[in-house]
Amino acid sequence: MSKRITFVVALAILIFTGALGLRTYAAGDLSPKEARRLIARLAGIELPSDAVRIKEVSTMGNSATAVAQVETAFRFDKSGDGKWRVAEIRTGDRRWEDVDTLVKALNSEKTSRARAELELIASALETFKRERGGYPEAKTEAALIDSLNPRFLKRVIRADPWHQPYEYEGTRTAFVLRSIGADEKANTPDDVTISGGH
Repeated sequence: MSKRITFVVALAILIFTGALGLRTYAAGDLSPKEARRLIARLAGIELPSDAVRIKEVSTMGNSATAVAQVETAFRFDKSGDGKWRVAEIRTGDRRWEDVDTLVKALNSEKTSRARAELELIASALETFKRERGGYPEAKTEAALIDSLNPRFLKRVIRADPWHQPYEYEGTRTAFVLRSIGADEKANTPDDVTISGGH
């Protein structure tokens, strides 16, 4: 079953150089035309620019939000229990993309980002230990970041890519950092964990 749905998507376009292979733009320079071009090329989809209609662009600091209208087709199927689910998505005249595959790819990218952030925090912990003789003793990641920022960790990192707080348990001699991952449940196979000390 296929339904054509026009929907409004709010996209926070962070100004960075990275996964999308884009050059860096000052937030004040983001015009509706440039927002349309960036959205049309998002993740290699390559929509025709006239398939994206920008309703509004607002900037705040180093980020911008574009509210855009994009014509999209969704293909539904019934699962074994008789419930409808979105199975595939198509934007513009592109080919159908399996939703489960897209979600897996997105979670894989988020897992890599979580690991990189945890490694950054772990590096700050090692610097803290060298200077202070031990790791910060804390039961939460928020308390940890308050101990590390700004001297040992320039960025404040409180939540993982799934918008859940990172977890931290530390004594003077050892620590464990964790993201609970895509399933948002602790101690499951998708957790991202880094530990240090003895």
